[in-house]
Amino acid sequence: MHTQNVNIKTAAQESTRKMGGKTASLTILIAENETGTSAPDSEWDVMAFSSLAELTKMRRRSPEKMKGRYHYALSGGVDEQFRHVHLVEADHFRQFAREIKRQGFSI
Repeated sequence: MHTQNVNIKTAAQESTRKMGGKTASLTILIAENETGTSAPDSEWDVMAFSSLAELTKMRRRSPEKMKGRYHYALSGGVDEQFRHVHLVEADHFRQFAREIKRQGFSI
């Protein structure tokens, strides 16, 4: 997985020395599920990508389906309870890509 030193507030490159030797990485997470599944708590398929280019390439090969449910999130890492900290969220790919660019994240 691709990692880089990033200031989460500005998404700007930081030096490792300035961050105390720790590296922060941005990860794109996608959760997919089919509409109409019998159980409301049915399991979602989750995929992780290290760049928007990888995600775009996958979406060209496998576009969203009308009967599918999707959730896209840009994770800035995990908190103390090991839950992902979402910096950007959306339910559709184009909306998600626009929001990442609008907020100035370079991933």
